[in-house]
This record gives sequence, structure tokens and C-alpha cells, in this order.
Amino acid sequence: MNSGRLKEVGAYVTKSVTGLLTAVALLLVFFLLQSKVAGTEPAIAGHKIYIVMSGSMEPALKVGSIVVVKPLDPEEIRPGDIITFRSEHNSSVTTHRVNRVGADENGLLFYTIGDANEVEDPSPVEPRHLIGNVVLTVPYVGYLFAYARTPQGARTLFGLAVLVVAGELVYNFMTGKKQSRRAATEANAESPPESRL
Repeated sequence: MNSGRLKEVGAYVTKSVTGLLTAVALLLVFFLLQSKVAGTEPAIAGHKIYIVMSGSMEPALKVGSIVVVKPLDPEEIRPGDIITFRSEHNSSVTTHRVNRVGADENGLLFYTIGDANEVEDPSPVEPRHLIGNVVLTVPYVGYLFAYARTPQGARTLFGLAVLVVAGELVYNFMTGKKQSRRAATEANAESPPESRL
């Protein structure tokens, strides 16, 4: 591989990493601001985002993952679905698999169990406590989100954002200088030599 091709690959990798870091930083800032202002879980297009904090659903959902939860009509829930729901006793949120669906005089009941657990959860989930079903999981990103919510994490995120922007500005400046030098060199090479009398 010649040096020109190697430089192109290096520039591509640098831009890709910079773009990815920028996107992650912007997403984190968006989610932090959204949860601070609204006082609720972050959401995108009605899909709520939660961090998996326990190992009760391993190996399907690893601790530190984020789950994207889509609101769903209770009638659409089936055994085997992974649902997110609020506890009937407090405001805690749980994500477990539906083991079976039942009903009583008040309507549907969802009996849930964590994949890593041997027994069903003690209380069935009523439709009014249902948040939705898990449609996407991203392993380990939740650690980053949880850290970003701390004061130290917010400062680190701001510092990374400044570094990414500064790095991009320096890269663009250096690339511009190289292109200017190259253009000047090519212009000098193309101009005819001056004649002397």
C-alpha cells in the first residue's frame, strides 16, 4: 500500500471516529437535557429508553445495556415478549419476559420472569402498569449514559465535546494549509520560466 493510499485510509478512519464520537456526545447531551427538562425518561419518537441495572435478564439483556421500549396495546403482548413495566407498589421500573398471559374479572394479567430467575415475579403485571415491549437493546452503552448523568460525567462529556471540535478545527486547518501549498507548487511548476535579456 503506497503512502498516498495509507493517508486516505487514515483520514477516513479519523473522520469516522470523530463523527461517531460527535454523534454519541450529541445523543448523550440530548438525552440528558430531555430527562432534566421533562423530568421523565429520555425518549425518541415515543420510544422510551432505560438502562438495565440488574442481571435478572442475562444473557438476553446484559447489565449496563440500554433498552428501547415501544408503547404497545396490552392485547398485542404474547408469552416470550420482553416487556417493561412499573411496580404496583412504587415507581421502580422492571424489564422481564412474559412467561404466560392470564386474565381475571378486571382484564388481562401478565406473569413475568427474569431469564436468570427460577421463579415468576410475585405479582402479575396489570395493563395499567405496562410501559411497552423491548424492541432494541444496545449492550453496555447504559454505563456511559449513567456516568453522563453524574456531575463528573457531565464535565467529562463537555470536555470531550470541546476536544472533538478542537481536533476537527485543527485537522481542517492543517488540511487547508497542505492543499494551499500543493496548489502553489503546482502553479509554479506550470508557469513558464522567465526569459532574461
